[in-house]
Amino acid sequence: MEPTLRGGRDYALLAPVSTYVGEGVYALDVGPVLDLFRVMSALDGKGGLLLFRDNKRYENYTVSREQFEAAVVAYMVAEIKVKDERFLREARQ
Repeated sequence: MEPTLRGGRDYALLAPVSTYVGEGVYALDVGPVLDLFRVMSALDGKGGLLLFRDNKRYENYTVSREQFEAAVVAYMVAEIKVKDERFLREARQ
């Protein structure tokens, strides 16, 4: 989700969900790891959902609600932006 969340520096607080609860950022099980996607209604007349990342090098996806519900794990309720990385390094040691 860069540049919104910087890998290895910022954190996402997630709440478990099993369905679409509205526009926002979701964690989806899309293979060997969980990945974050921004999700919104596709406005396609079929109830589809548009999945995309803030980094424009990735392509967008339109999926059905059923496909989404099979992969969704959590909804992001807060993002934690690290101001000074020095303190995190010290806490990890």
